[in-house]
Amino acid sequence: MRTTWMAGLALAWAGCNSSHGGSGHGDAGRDSMSDSGTGGSPTANGGSATGGRRSSDGGDSNGGVRASSGGASSGGASSGGASSGGAHPQLDAGPPLPDPCIEGGTCPSGEWIDVTPRGVNLTGDLACGNYGTESMARDPARASDFYTLFMCQGVWKSSDYGQTWHGPINTGTLGSTMGDCAGGITMPPHDAGSPKLYAACIRGNGIGFWRSTNGGVDWARYTVEPGGARQDFYPPVVDPYDSNHLLMPGHEMNVLVESADGGQTWKSVATDAGMSQDGGTAEVFFIDTGDAATTRTTFLWLGQQSTRYGTWRTTNAGGSWTRVDKNEHPHGTAQIYQPDASGVVYMGGAYSDSGWGVLRSGDYGKTWTHVGGTGGEAVVFGTRKNVFAMSSGAVAPTDTADPSLELAAQPGTGTWSMPGTPTAMRIGAAQAAVANDGVHDVIVTANWGAGLWRYIDP
Repeated sequence: MRTTWMAGLALAWAGCNSSHGGSGHGDAGRDSMSDSGTGGSPTANGGSATGGRRSSDGGDSNGGVRASSGGASSGGASSGGASSGGAHPQLDAGPPLPDPCIEGGTCPSGEWIDVTPRGVNLTGDLACGNYGTESMARDPARASDFYTLFMCQGVWKSSDYGQTWHGPINTGTLGSTMGDCAGGITMPPHDAGSPKLYAACIRGNGIGFWRSTNGGVDWARYTVEPGGARQDFYPPVVDPYDSNHLLMPGHEMNVLVESADGGQTWKSVATDAGMSQDGGTAEVFFIDTGDAATTRTTFLWLGQQSTRYGTWRTTNAGGSWTRVDKNEHPHGTAQIYQPDASGVVYMGGAYSDSGWGVLRSGDYGKTWTHVGGTGGEAVVFGTRKNVFAMSSGAVAPTDTADPSLELAAQPGTGTWSMPGTPTAMRIGAAQAAVANDGVHDVIVTANWGAGLWRYIDP
Protein backbone atom coordinates (compact mmCIF):
# COMPACT_ATOMS: atom_id res chain seq x y z
CA MET A 1 0.00 0.00 0.00
CA ARG A 2 0.31 1.73 -1.79
CA THR A 3 3.55 7.23 -3.59
CA THR A 4 5.67 10.30 -2.92
CA TRP A 5 6.47 11.54 0.38
CA MET A 6 4.85 8.40 1.33
CA ALA A 7 5.40 8.60 4.98
CA GLY A 8 8.23 7.29 7.03
CA LEU A 9 8.52 3.64 6.49
CA ALA A 10 8.36 2.09 3.12
CA LEU A 11 4.77 1.10 3.15
CA ALA A 12 5.21 -2.48 3.99
CA TRP A 13 1.62 -2.33 3.35
CA ALA A 14 -0.42 -3.16 6.29
CA GLY A 15 2.35 -4.71 8.16
CA CYS A 16 4.29 -6.15 5.28
CA ASN A 17 3.21 -9.73 5.55
CA SER A 18 3.70 -11.80 2.44
CA SER A 19 0.71 -13.16 0.66
CA HIS A 20 2.04 -16.63 0.13
CA GLY A 21 2.07 -17.85 3.66
CA GLY A 22 5.19 -16.31 5.18
CA SER A 23 5.02 -13.45 7.61
CA GLY A 24 6.97 -10.28 6.92
CA HIS A 25 9.21 -8.64 9.47
CA GLY A 26 7.28 -9.78 12.50
CA ASP A 27 3.86 -8.44 11.52
CA ALA A 28 0.81 -10.55 12.18
CA GLY A 29 -1.07 -10.61 8.89
CA ARG A 30 -3.15 -13.18 7.09
CA ASP A 31 -1.55 -14.22 3.86
CA SER A 32 -3.86 -16.54 2.03
CA MET A 33 -4.68 -16.62 -1.66
CA SER A 34 -7.38 -18.78 -3.13
CA ASP A 35 -9.09 -18.78 -6.50
CA SER A 36 -6.96 -17.24 -9.17
CA GLY A 37 -7.91 -15.18 -12.14
CA THR A 38 -6.17 -15.32 -15.47
CA GLY A 39 -4.21 -13.11 -17.79
CA GLY A 40 -4.83 -9.39 -17.57
CA SER A 41 -8.59 -9.51 -17.37
CA PRO A 42 -10.48 -8.69 -14.20
CA THR A 43 -11.62 -11.63 -12.12
CA ALA A 44 -15.34 -11.64 -11.58
CA ASN A 45 -15.52 -13.89 -8.57
CA GLY A 46 -14.51 -13.34 -4.98
CA GLY A 47 -11.20 -15.14 -5.35
CA SER A 48 -7.79 -13.59 -5.71
CA ALA A 49 -6.32 -12.92 -9.12
CA THR A 50 -2.92 -14.34 -9.83
CA GLY A 51 -0.07 -12.87 -11.78
CA GLY A 52 -1.36 -9.59 -11.59
CA ARG A 53 0.64 -0.01 -7.22
CA ARG A 54 0.88 5.07 -5.44
CA SER A 55 0.49 8.25 -7.41
CA SER A 56 3.13 10.69 -8.15
CA ASP A 57 2.14 14.27 -7.72
CA GLY A 58 -0.28 15.91 -5.43
CA GLY A 59 -2.17 17.92 -7.96
CA ASP A 60 -2.89 21.60 -7.70
CA SER A 61 -2.34 21.73 -3.97
CA ASN A 62 1.25 20.49 -4.17
CA GLY A 63 0.78 18.20 -1.21
CA GLY A 64 2.91 15.17 -0.57
CA VAL A 65 2.45 11.69 -1.93
CA ARG A 66 3.29 8.14 -1.73
CA ALA A 67 2.77 8.96 -5.13
CA SER A 68 5.25 11.48 -5.72
CA SER A 69 4.25 14.73 -4.44
CA GLY A 70 1.23 15.22 -2.48
CA GLY A 71 -1.85 13.31 -2.47
CA ALA A 72 -4.06 11.99 -5.22
CA SER A 73 -4.31 8.43 -6.49
CA SER A 74 -5.86 6.88 -9.53
CA GLY A 75 -8.21 4.25 -10.84
CA GLY A 76 -10.05 2.83 -13.85
CA ALA A 77 -13.03 0.90 -15.17
CA SER A 78 -14.55 -1.95 -13.28
CA SER A 79 -16.18 -5.17 -14.27
CA GLY A 80 -16.98 -8.57 -12.97
CA GLY A 81 -19.81 -10.41 -11.31
CA ALA A 82 -22.29 -8.63 -9.13
CA SER A 83 -21.78 -8.51 -5.42
CA SER A 84 -22.70 -5.91 -2.92
CA GLY A 85 -20.46 -4.17 -0.43
CA GLY A 86 -21.85 -2.36 2.53
CA ALA A 87 -21.45 -3.12 6.19
CA HIS A 88 -18.34 -4.87 7.37
CA PRO A 89 -18.44 -6.96 10.54
CA GLN A 90 -16.32 -6.68 13.66
CA LEU A 91 -16.36 -2.89 13.88
CA ASP A 92 -15.76 -1.55 17.35
CA ALA A 93 -17.14 1.59 18.98
CA GLY A 94 -14.55 3.59 17.13
CA PRO A 95 -12.42 6.49 18.27
CA PRO A 96 -13.56 9.08 20.81
CA LEU A 97 -16.33 11.47 19.89
CA PRO A 98 -15.15 13.95 17.26
CA ASP A 99 -13.96 17.38 18.19
CA PRO A 100 -17.01 19.70 18.45
CA CYS A 101 -15.31 22.13 16.08
CA ILE A 102 -15.91 19.68 13.24
CA GLU A 103 -19.68 19.89 13.45
CA GLY A 104 -19.58 23.61 14.18
CA GLY A 105 -17.16 24.33 11.35
CA THR A 106 -14.95 26.21 13.80
CA CYS A 107 -11.77 24.10 13.83
CA PRO A 108 -8.88 26.52 14.25
CA SER A 109 -5.98 26.81 11.87
CA GLY A 110 -2.56 25.74 13.02
CA GLU A 111 -3.82 22.77 15.07
CA TRP A 112 -3.95 19.06 14.27
CA ILE A 113 -7.53 17.76 14.66
CA ASP A 114 -8.46 14.05 14.84
CA VAL A 115 -11.12 13.51 12.16
CA THR A 116 -11.33 9.70 12.32
CA PRO A 117 -14.97 8.70 11.73
CA ARG A 118 -16.90 6.91 14.43
CA GLY A 119 -17.51 3.22 13.83
CA VAL A 120 -14.17 2.24 12.29
CA ASN A 121 -11.82 -0.14 14.06
CA LEU A 122 -8.24 1.07 14.11
CA THR A 123 -6.68 -1.51 16.39
CA GLY A 124 -8.51 -4.86 16.11
CA ASP A 125 -6.89 -7.48 13.89
CA LEU A 126 -10.15 -8.13 11.95
CA ALA A 127 -10.22 -10.55 9.03
CA CYS A 128 -7.41 -9.18 6.88
CA GLY A 129 -4.79 -8.12 9.43
CA ASN A 130 -5.74 -4.53 10.28
CA TYR A 131 -3.18 -1.74 10.58
CA GLY A 132 -5.65 1.14 10.50
CA THR A 133 -5.23 3.39 7.47
CA GLU A 134 -2.17 4.19 5.42
CA SER A 135 -3.38 6.02 2.32
CA MET A 136 -4.93 9.41 1.66
CA ALA A 137 -6.02 10.54 -1.79
CA ARG A 138 -7.59 13.77 -3.07
CA ASP A 139 -9.80 14.03 -6.13
CA PRO A 140 -7.85 16.26 -8.54
CA ALA A 141 -11.07 17.58 -10.11
CA ARG A 142 -12.97 18.15 -6.85
CA ALA A 143 -10.75 19.75 -4.24
CA SER A 144 -13.18 19.08 -1.38
CA ASP A 145 -13.23 15.30 -1.94
CA PHE A 146 -10.78 13.03 -0.13
CA TYR A 147 -10.65 9.22 -0.03
CA THR A 148 -9.04 6.69 2.29
CA LEU A 149 -9.17 2.96 2.90
CA PHE A 150 -9.62 1.57 6.39
CA MET A 151 -8.06 -1.88 6.31
CA CYS A 152 -10.58 -4.72 6.27
CA GLN A 153 -13.36 -2.05 6.36
CA GLY A 154 -13.49 -0.59 2.88
CA VAL A 155 -13.17 2.78 1.18
CA TRP A 156 -14.38 5.97 2.90
CA LYS A 157 -14.97 9.43 1.46
CA SER A 158 -15.06 13.04 2.67
CA SER A 159 -16.73 15.82 0.68
CA ASP A 160 -15.82 18.66 3.04
CA TYR A 161 -12.03 18.83 2.94
CA GLY A 162 -11.58 15.92 5.32
CA GLN A 163 -13.74 17.18 8.20
CA THR A 164 -16.35 14.40 8.09
CA TRP A 165 -16.32 10.95 6.49
CA HIS A 166 -18.85 8.39 5.30
CA GLY A 167 -18.42 4.81 4.22
CA PRO A 168 -17.78 2.20 3.24
CA ILE A 169 -18.67 3.45 -0.25
CA ASN A 170 -17.53 0.28 -2.06
CA THR A 171 -21.11 -1.00 -2.27
CA GLY A 172 -21.24 -2.10 -5.91
CA THR A 173 -19.69 -4.79 -8.06
CA LEU A 174 -17.05 -6.77 -6.13
CA GLY A 175 -16.99 -4.00 -3.55
CA SER A 176 -17.30 -6.29 -0.56
CA THR A 177 -14.37 -8.43 -1.71
CA MET A 178 -12.20 -5.44 -2.48
CA GLY A 179 -12.96 -3.92 0.93
CA ASP A 180 -11.48 -6.91 2.77
CA CYS A 181 -8.07 -5.42 2.09
CA ALA A 182 -4.88 -4.75 3.98
CA GLY A 183 -3.51 -2.14 1.62
CA GLY A 184 -4.17 1.31 0.23
CA ILE A 185 -5.61 3.43 -2.56
CA THR A 186 -4.31 6.07 -4.95
CA MET A 187 -5.79 8.52 -7.48
CA PRO A 188 -4.25 10.20 -10.52
CA PRO A 189 -2.79 13.58 -9.60
CA HIS A 190 -4.33 15.27 -12.64
CA ASP A 191 -7.56 13.89 -14.06
CA ALA A 192 -10.74 15.81 -14.79
CA GLY A 193 -13.13 12.92 -15.38
CA SER A 194 -15.17 10.70 -13.11
CA PRO A 195 -13.17 9.88 -9.95
CA LYS A 196 -10.77 7.01 -10.63
CA LEU A 197 -9.19 5.01 -7.86
CA TYR A 198 -6.55 2.33 -7.85
CA ALA A 199 -6.00 -0.02 -4.94
CA ALA A 200 -3.54 -2.75 -4.03
CA CYS A 201 -3.82 -5.19 -1.15
CA ILE A 202 -1.21 -7.47 0.40
CA ARG A 203 -3.63 -9.49 2.57
CA GLY A 204 -7.29 -10.40 2.85
CA ASN A 205 -9.83 -11.63 0.32
CA GLY A 206 -9.05 -8.50 -1.65
CA ILE A 207 -5.39 -9.35 -2.20
CA GLY A 208 -4.14 -8.02 -5.54
CA PHE A 209 -4.60 -4.95 -7.74
CA TRP A 210 -7.97 -3.20 -8.18
CA ARG A 211 -9.45 -0.37 -10.23
CA SER A 212 -12.61 1.74 -9.94
CA THR A 213 -13.83 4.28 -12.47
CA ASN A 214 -16.88 5.57 -10.58
CA GLY A 215 -15.54 6.96 -7.36
CA GLY A 216 -14.94 3.71 -5.50
CA VAL A 217 -18.40 2.15 -5.80
CA ASP A 218 -17.71 -0.63 -8.33
CA TRP A 219 -14.39 -2.44 -8.59
CA ALA A 220 -12.53 -4.81 -10.91
CA ARG A 221 -9.49 -6.91 -10.03
CA TYR A 222 -6.71 -7.41 -12.59
CA THR A 223 -3.92 -9.93 -12.64
CA VAL A 224 -0.36 -8.60 -12.36
CA GLU A 225 1.29 -11.11 -14.63
CA PRO A 226 4.93 -10.62 -13.53
CA GLY A 227 3.89 -11.44 -9.96
CA GLY A 228 2.85 -14.97 -10.87
CA ALA A 229 1.35 -16.59 -7.79
CA ARG A 230 2.35 -13.52 -5.76
CA GLN A 231 -0.28 -10.80 -6.17
CA ASP A 232 0.70 -8.76 -3.10
CA PHE A 233 1.86 -5.33 -4.25
CA TYR A 234 2.04 -1.85 -2.77
CA PRO A 235 -0.43 0.63 -4.29
CA PRO A 236 0.65 2.13 -7.59
CA VAL A 237 2.11 5.53 -8.27
CA VAL A 238 0.59 7.38 -11.21
CA ASP A 239 2.31 9.32 -13.99
CA PRO A 240 1.35 13.00 -13.55
CA TYR A 241 0.82 13.30 -17.32
CA ASP A 242 -0.97 9.99 -17.96
CA SER A 243 -3.52 8.60 -15.50
CA ASN A 244 -3.24 5.13 -17.07
CA HIS A 245 0.54 4.89 -16.65
CA LEU A 246 1.37 3.15 -13.37
CA LEU A 247 4.36 1.80 -11.45
CA MET A 248 4.02 -0.67 -8.61
CA PRO A 249 6.59 -2.46 -6.40
CA GLY A 250 6.09 -6.00 -5.20
CA HIS A 251 5.60 -6.58 -1.50
CA GLU A 252 8.74 -8.17 -0.10
CA MET A 253 9.77 -9.41 -3.51
CA ASN A 254 12.18 -8.01 -6.09
CA VAL A 255 9.57 -7.18 -8.68
CA LEU A 256 8.85 -3.74 -10.14
CA VAL A 257 5.98 -3.59 -12.62
CA GLU A 258 4.57 -1.04 -15.05
CA SER A 259 1.20 -0.64 -16.75
CA ALA A 260 0.25 1.65 -19.66
CA ASP A 261 -3.48 0.83 -19.64
CA GLY A 262 -4.66 1.61 -16.15
CA GLY A 263 -3.61 -1.70 -14.67
CA GLN A 264 -5.32 -4.03 -17.12
CA THR A 265 -1.96 -5.47 -18.19
CA TRP A 266 1.49 -5.30 -16.63
CA LYS A 267 5.14 -5.82 -17.57
CA SER A 268 8.31 -6.06 -15.51
CA VAL A 269 10.72 -3.11 -15.19
CA ALA A 270 14.38 -4.09 -15.19
CA THR A 271 16.37 -3.13 -12.08
CA ASP A 272 20.06 -3.07 -11.17
CA ALA A 273 21.60 -5.98 -9.27
CA GLY A 274 22.35 -3.56 -6.43
CA MET A 275 18.62 -3.04 -5.94
CA SER A 276 17.92 -6.69 -5.15
CA GLN A 277 16.61 -6.68 -1.59
CA ASP A 278 16.64 -9.51 0.90
CA GLY A 279 13.01 -9.44 2.02
CA GLY A 280 12.34 -5.69 1.98
CA THR A 281 9.84 -3.70 -0.07
CA ALA A 282 10.94 -0.80 -2.28
CA GLU A 283 9.12 2.46 -2.90
CA VAL A 284 9.11 3.97 -6.39
CA PHE A 285 8.03 7.37 -7.75
CA PHE A 286 7.76 9.24 -11.00
CA ILE A 287 9.89 12.39 -11.16
CA ASP A 288 8.03 15.22 -12.88
CA THR A 289 10.55 16.80 -15.26
CA GLY A 290 8.06 19.26 -16.72
CA ASP A 291 7.92 17.20 -19.90
CA ALA A 292 5.52 14.32 -20.44
CA ALA A 293 7.96 12.23 -22.48
CA THR A 294 10.88 12.37 -20.04
CA THR A 295 8.68 12.12 -16.95
CA ARG A 296 7.37 8.87 -18.39
CA THR A 297 10.83 7.32 -18.13
CA THR A 298 12.28 9.03 -15.03
CA PHE A 299 11.80 7.07 -11.80
CA LEU A 300 13.18 7.30 -8.27
CA TRP A 301 13.53 4.05 -6.29
CA LEU A 302 14.11 3.81 -2.52
CA GLY A 303 15.14 0.62 -0.77
CA GLN A 304 13.72 -0.34 2.61
CA GLN A 305 15.98 0.58 5.51
CA SER A 306 18.87 -1.85 5.83
CA THR A 307 22.01 0.25 4.99
CA ARG A 308 22.57 -1.87 1.89
CA TYR A 309 20.49 -0.55 -1.02
CA GLY A 310 20.03 3.22 -1.01
CA THR A 311 18.24 5.42 -3.55
CA TRP A 312 18.42 4.80 -7.29
CA ARG A 313 17.33 6.80 -10.35
CA THR A 314 16.64 5.95 -13.98
CA THR A 315 15.92 8.20 -16.95
CA ASN A 316 15.20 5.43 -19.43
CA ALA A 317 12.44 3.45 -17.72
CA GLY A 318 14.81 0.96 -16.14
CA GLY A 319 17.21 0.50 -19.04
CA SER A 320 19.94 1.62 -16.65
CA TRP A 321 20.00 2.83 -13.04
CA THR A 322 22.32 5.12 -11.05
CA ARG A 323 22.65 5.00 -7.28
CA VAL A 324 22.23 8.64 -6.26
CA ASP A 325 22.26 8.36 -2.44
CA LYS A 326 22.37 5.90 0.45
CA ASN A 327 19.01 7.09 1.79
CA GLU A 328 16.40 4.39 2.51
CA HIS A 329 12.79 4.54 3.55
CA PRO A 330 11.37 3.07 6.78
CA HIS A 331 9.33 -0.10 6.88
CA GLY A 332 5.86 0.37 5.45
CA THR A 333 5.77 3.77 3.80
CA ALA A 334 7.40 6.65 1.97
CA GLN A 335 6.23 9.84 0.26
CA ILE A 336 8.27 12.30 -1.76
CA TYR A 337 7.32 15.90 -2.47
CA GLN A 338 7.72 17.92 -5.65
CA PRO A 339 6.27 21.43 -5.29
CA ASP A 340 6.47 21.95 -9.07
CA ALA A 341 8.46 20.78 -12.08
CA SER A 342 11.46 23.08 -11.53
CA GLY A 343 13.67 20.24 -10.29
CA VAL A 344 13.09 20.47 -6.54
CA VAL A 345 12.35 17.11 -4.91
CA TYR A 346 12.19 16.18 -1.22
CA MET A 347 12.45 12.72 0.33
CA GLY A 348 12.80 11.41 3.86
CA GLY A 349 14.53 8.43 5.34
CA ALA A 350 17.74 7.30 7.00
CA TYR A 351 21.33 6.27 6.27
CA SER A 352 22.21 9.01 3.81
CA ASP A 353 25.81 10.18 4.07
CA SER A 354 24.35 13.70 4.22
CA GLY A 355 22.37 12.84 7.36
CA TRP A 356 19.13 11.20 8.44
CA GLY A 357 15.80 12.94 7.93
CA VAL A 358 14.86 15.19 5.01
CA LEU A 359 16.90 15.42 1.83
CA ARG A 360 16.39 18.06 -0.88
CA SER A 361 17.36 17.90 -4.54
CA GLY A 362 17.40 20.82 -6.97
CA ASP A 363 18.13 18.74 -10.07
CA TYR A 364 15.30 16.23 -10.29
CA GLY A 365 16.91 13.76 -7.90
CA LYS A 366 20.42 13.57 -9.35
CA THR A 367 22.09 15.01 -6.24
CA TRP A 368 20.87 15.54 -2.66
CA THR A 369 21.60 17.73 0.37
CA HIS A 370 20.33 17.41 3.92
CA VAL A 371 17.89 19.93 5.43
CA GLY A 372 16.11 19.99 8.78
CA GLY A 373 16.61 17.75 11.80
CA THR A 374 18.74 14.65 12.10
CA GLY A 375 16.13 12.04 13.02
CA GLY A 376 14.71 9.56 10.52
CA GLU A 377 11.68 10.73 8.55
CA ALA A 378 9.29 8.99 6.19
CA VAL A 379 6.92 11.36 4.40
CA VAL A 380 7.39 14.86 3.03
CA PHE A 381 4.52 17.05 1.85
CA GLY A 382 3.90 20.74 1.35
CA THR A 383 1.53 23.67 1.19
CA ARG A 384 2.02 27.01 -0.50
CA LYS A 385 3.63 28.30 2.71
CA ASN A 386 5.47 25.39 4.30
CA VAL A 387 7.25 22.08 3.78
CA PHE A 388 6.38 19.36 6.32
CA ALA A 389 7.96 16.02 7.23
CA MET A 390 6.93 13.21 9.58
CA SER A 391 8.30 9.92 10.75
CA SER A 392 6.07 6.89 10.34
CA GLY A 393 6.02 3.18 9.73
CA ALA A 394 4.04 -0.03 9.84
CA VAL A 395 4.17 -0.55 13.59
CA ALA A 396 1.51 -2.49 15.46
CA PRO A 397 -1.68 -0.37 15.45
CA THR A 398 -1.74 -0.09 19.24
CA ASP A 399 1.90 0.99 19.47
CA THR A 400 3.25 4.52 19.75
CA ALA A 401 5.90 5.91 17.39
CA ASP A 402 6.86 9.58 17.65
CA PRO A 403 5.59 11.43 14.54
CA SER A 404 8.65 13.75 14.76
CA LEU A 405 6.84 16.50 12.85
CA GLU A 406 9.14 19.15 11.47
CA LEU A 407 8.49 22.03 9.08
CA ALA A 408 10.09 24.96 7.35
CA ALA A 409 8.83 27.90 5.33
CA GLN A 410 8.94 27.38 1.59
CA PRO A 411 11.21 26.68 -0.19
CA GLY A 412 12.52 24.60 2.72
CA THR A 413 16.11 25.82 2.65
CA GLY A 414 15.91 27.86 5.85
CA THR A 415 15.38 26.97 9.49
CA TRP A 416 13.29 23.91 10.34
CA SER A 417 11.30 23.70 13.58
CA MET A 418 9.65 20.85 15.50
CA PRO A 419 6.29 22.15 16.81
CA GLY A 420 5.12 18.83 18.23
CA THR A 421 1.86 16.96 17.72
CA PRO A 422 -1.13 16.00 19.93
CA THR A 423 -0.61 13.05 22.28
CA ALA A 424 -3.42 11.18 20.52
CA MET A 425 -1.42 11.23 17.29
CA ARG A 426 0.43 8.11 18.38
CA ILE A 427 1.85 7.37 14.94
CA GLY A 428 2.98 9.71 12.19
CA ALA A 429 1.41 10.06 8.76
CA ALA A 430 1.76 7.22 6.30
CA GLN A 431 0.49 9.55 3.59
CA ALA A 432 -0.73 13.12 3.28
CA ALA A 433 -2.90 14.94 0.75
CA VAL A 434 -3.40 18.69 0.43
CA ALA A 435 -6.16 20.89 -1.01
CA ASN A 436 -7.03 24.58 -0.94
CA ASP A 437 -10.49 25.49 0.34
CA GLY A 438 -10.44 28.95 -1.18
CA VAL A 439 -8.79 30.52 1.85
CA HIS A 440 -6.31 28.06 3.38
CA ASP A 441 -4.36 24.99 2.39
CA VAL A 442 -5.82 21.98 4.20
CA ILE A 443 -3.73 18.90 4.99
CA VAL A 444 -5.36 15.52 5.66
CA THR A 445 -3.23 12.57 6.75
CA ALA A 446 -3.67 8.82 7.22
CA ASN A 447 -1.79 7.75 10.35
CA TRP A 448 -2.09 3.97 10.57
CA GLY A 449 -3.60 2.97 13.94
CA ALA A 450 -3.83 6.64 14.99
CA GLY A 451 -6.52 7.31 12.38
CA LEU A 452 -7.13 10.41 10.25
CA TRP A 453 -5.85 13.90 11.06
CA ARG A 454 -6.49 17.35 9.59
CA TYR A 455 -4.48 20.59 9.69
CA ILE A 456 -5.36 24.01 8.31
CA ASP A 457 -2.15 25.84 7.41
CA PRO A 458 -2.52 29.36 8.86
